[in-house]
Formats: sequence, C-alpha cells, structure tokens
Amino acid sequence: MSTQNTLTPTAIQRLAVPLYAGVPSAKVRLMQEYRSHICPLHEVIHEVPPQSAVLDVGCGNGLLLNLLASLGRIRRGHGFDVAGPAVAVASQVASDHRLSSVVAFEHRTIEQGIPNLGHEVVTVVDVLHHVPDQHKAAFVASLCDVVPAGGRLIVKDMVVRPRWRAAANQMHDLVMARQWVEHVDSEQVEAWAVRSSMRVSRRDRFNTLWYGHWLLVLEKS
Repeated sequence: MSTQNTLTPTAIQRLAVPLYAGVPSAKVRLMQEYRSHICPLHEVIHEVPPQSAVLDVGCGNGLLLNLLASLGRIRRGHGFDVAGPAVAVASQVASDHRLSSVVAFEHRTIEQGIPNLGHEVVTVVDVLHHVPDQHKAAFVASLCDVVPAGGRLIVKDMVVRPRWRAAANQMHDLVMARQWVEHVDSEQVEAWAVRSSMRVSRRDRFNTLWYGHWLLVLEKS
C-alpha cells in the first residue's frame, strides 16, 4: 500500500480500530481510534522512508509502530516508553496481529537513556513537551546522537503560538496525562539539533480541531 497519497486521518482510524479492538481498556481503544484526528500521524508516516528501521522514542501504546508494521512500510521497529502499562498494550497488539517479527516494545526508564540500536529513523511524537525545560536541550542532543550518518530524526510536537492553541494543548495533557506540560518552539529545537550536525529537510505546521502542531524532519550528513 502506498501511503504517500492515500493515508489520511480517517484511513488511519480505520486501521487503528481492528488493531486495538482486543485491548481491554475502552479508554485506550478510543484514544488510538481517534488519535489521528488530533495528531497528524499521517504526516509523520509520510516522512518514514519505506523499509527503514525505526526507533520510536516515547512510543506510548505503540500506535505509530504498529501502524507502520501493518502497512508493511518498515523492515523493523523498536519502541520504548517510561509507562509500563502502555508498553504492555503495544506489545499485546503486536502479538495479536502477528507484527512481533517486525516490531518490539520495551519499558525503559529515563535513567536508562535512549538506546543506540542502529535504526536509520528516529521518531519522537508528542514527547518533548513532557520533558522539563531544563533538560530539553540535552534530550534533543541525545536524540541526535543515536541517528546514524544518513539517518533521519522526525520530531512532532505542540505549538507555543498562538497562545490559545498552546493553552488547548496544555489543558488536553492536564486532563489526559494529569501533567502541566512545557511546550518548546520548533525554532529552538532546530537550533539545538543543528549543533549536533543535523540539517533540516522539512519544517511544517498543522492545525487539528483546536490543537496546533509543528513538524521537523532533520537529517544527519
């Protein structure tokens, strides 16, 4: 299946429903089913080169990697998250749909850092705003460190402007994650990444409902 022209939020929803149908938690099922209408996952997937190996940092319930595997877009994927129950869901879905030969998920603490497993693509979707401001620069540097020469870093996060959209983003996380998040602008992230020998191949912004998003695609020469 070619995702470049056909993958839309609605198409992702239709894929997510059967993938997560066996998950006991109704809340988790609904979050995966409707996430594509809040988060522009189709834009992230479009930036993953076909048949690449992908490391998903902060994988949550594994939606991105399980979608990529079910689409046949990647040859292997590894996701990790600090939330053990979410990783268990991701692993269950991969097992239920015979995707475990392609993707694996790991519960990993912050202290363990980011594993360097030789993946050509590193994806970081809605993770940066959960990192405390004083640690963001070091976190971005560590992301860049695990990207090999010729590899790609794909970062999707939430806008800081306009302020009403940033406020909507913060309220969402306060309700869903019970955390007051700290957003960072894409220009700052880009500046940090450039210091680590990365160059930008794409900058973009998107609005979904009342949410605002930015996307950076960076490559290491």
